[in-house]
Amino acid sequence: MKMEMLVLSNISLDLFDIILSLIPIVYVLSGKRYQQQINRYFLGIAVSNICMIIGDLADWLLQKPVEPWQKTTLLVFTVLYYVSSAFVVFFFAQYIAAYVQLAGKLRKFYLVFVTTACAMQIFFAGISPFTGSVFYVTDNGYQRGPLFLISQLLPLFCYLLFMALVILRRKTLKGREIALFLFFIFVPLAGGTAQILFRGIAVVNAGMSLALLFVLVNIQFAHEMALREQEKVLAEQRIDIMLSQIQPHFLFNSLGVIHHLCEEDPKKAKKMLKEFSEFLHGNMNSLKTREPIPFERELNHAMNYLHLEQERLRERLQVVCKIQTYDFYIPPLTLQPLVENAVQHGLFNKDEGGTIVISTFETEKYAVVTVADNGVGMEKAKQYPHYGQHSCIGIHNVRSHLKEMVNGQMEIESSDQGTIVTIRIPRADAWE
Repeated sequence: MKMEMLVLSNISLDLFDIILSLIPIVYVLSGKRYQQQINRYFLGIAVSNICMIIGDLADWLLQKPVEPWQKTTLLVFTVLYYVSSAFVVFFFAQYIAAYVQLAGKLRKFYLVFVTTACAMQIFFAGISPFTGSVFYVTDNGYQRGPLFLISQLLPLFCYLLFMALVILRRKTLKGREIALFLFFIFVPLAGGTAQILFRGIAVVNAGMSLALLFVLVNIQFAHEMALREQEKVLAEQRIDIMLSQIQPHFLFNSLGVIHHLCEEDPKKAKKMLKEFSEFLHGNMNSLKTREPIPFERELNHAMNYLHLEQERLRERLQVVCKIQTYDFYIPPLTLQPLVENAVQHGLFNKDEGGTIVISTFETEKYAVVTVADNGVGMEKAKQYPHYGQHSCIGIHNVRSHLKEMVNGQMEIESSDQGTIVTIRIPRADAWE
């Protein structure tokens, strides 16, 4: 009678857990939230958890599988349970890595370790119906095989790794986030350890389902609100950049030069008009672009601007490019605002003009971009009435975009001999 009550309790608990796990799935599928990568990882956790619970149900529903079809059904659903538990671990690994923005070699090592452990779990589960290594089925139902302990230790090691990652990144997380992530990690750790020792109430399934809801309500909701606020800020910044980069004096001066060339040199006027159009097109695209772009594309946009200014300033503006690498990504409208500042507030104030040097090179950890000019310097430029507030806005936006989009840094050195702006962008394959 006691065993019958245990079976009934587990079946009821599993069914309730399925209902709980459906809530996060409905949430992610509504409002096209699944279009975000991190939400797809969360969806993967929830779906895998339901599959794991369904696999567990067969164990309790088929306690005495006498018929061959019953044994086959129990084998199939038990494989589903073990495979799904591996996918829960895999998707949670991806989710937490995306949430804490793990990058570089550390992310690669972390994901390789977890993926290998999950693949081993799936492999042992797949061969068990034929070898009985992790489990086998008799007339008395599901039985643990000689390698059952390994099948439990593999995910447990992964959860210990997750715990270490949360502790390592604790400074970037709020106290509530740390507590909930550790709760989500501790449930399978504690439940899995308990189930290694004995079989009883399916606490792991119930704990995972509740943990999913807690993460959904306290982390996912908050994360989504933060993303919306960030999108709003980024949209405002993109508009600020657009306004700061297309100044009326530049438009009027460029159009005036084109108008003049239409009579003197129509061929050059046509070329300049094309560059002017491409410059405006590049600025408009920046309002739509939310991801870093190849450096070569940003360099081309900056060169369009410089070619237009060279037509106006003639020999007063010289441009030198020392490009050693293109193989990195940069936020849109990062380089162009810097070269405009160099022209407008550095060289324009010198009667003889000057030179702008754009350089790139790589170090072990960074892709480095420098924009150097031999102008009057930033402090002296502030004395001139055309300096304008848009220069400060442009620099602020560049610095902000670098930090938010690529975790980059910007340094400015300026004197009355000129200005050097240095940008450092972490390489994708570098350790953090």
